[in-house]
Amino acid sequence: MTVTLDPDTAHPKLILSEDCRCVKLGDRRQPVPDNPQRFDFVVSVLGSECFTAGCHYWEVYVGDKTKWILGVCSESVSRKGKVTASPANGHWLLRRSHGNEYEALTSPQTSFRLKEPPCCVGIFLDYEAGVISFYNVADESHIFTFTHTFSGSLRPFFEPCLHDGGKNVAPLIICSELQKPEESTVKPKEKGHPNGDVAMKVDSSLLPLQAPNVSWPPDLGPALQGLKVPFF
Repeated sequence: MTVTLDPDTAHPKLILSEDCRCVKLGDRRQPVPDNPQRFDFVVSVLGSECFTAGCHYWEVYVGDKTKWILGVCSESVSRKGKVTASPANGHWLLRRSHGNEYEALTSPQTSFRLKEPPCCVGIFLDYEAGVISFYNVADESHIFTFTHTFSGSLRPFFEPCLHDGGKNVAPLIICSELQKPEESTVKPKEKGHPNGDVAMKVDSSLLPLQAPNVSWPPDLGPALQGLKVPFF
């Protein structure tokens, strides 16, 4: 599905691309209105889309970034002041924090390592089933799954994190949506992950997305033509 960033929620230090598909941390605060929707402490931005039902899937290119936070949050989360991210507070987030160390922001946090750091992260939401799953797009491996009984609107969450001494200046990029051939079916493979095995439901209308320099299964080749990478 198509996901874009909501400028009205972006922390003043975040810089969004013209097409609202990329976000990076700037060096100074931008002259933007301090509206009620905008984060003023947590350096984050939400997606424009609100989900109250159904299955939804999007992909985010993280490349070689050393730190990032991605996931889903409730529309009602606090935007002002310091916030403790947890499912109880309406956050279902995955963080890369240092090297090959990752944390699901459960309470307490669930820490783990991955064999291969993902350069593109797939996020799958099944509202009715109460599932939010994260995948490494390159090898279709399952990273982590949250389970919860959702209520109210949910929105995609993005945080590019601090520059980490110049090693983490690259943006987060929401991958472009593709037209999928009718005969093609794409379903991430279920593999071992720190939170046990949770069956994933994939709606036939979900489209595969593409990130720069990602290795894809051969059967997707015909669909990966003419892509445009977001620009600043």
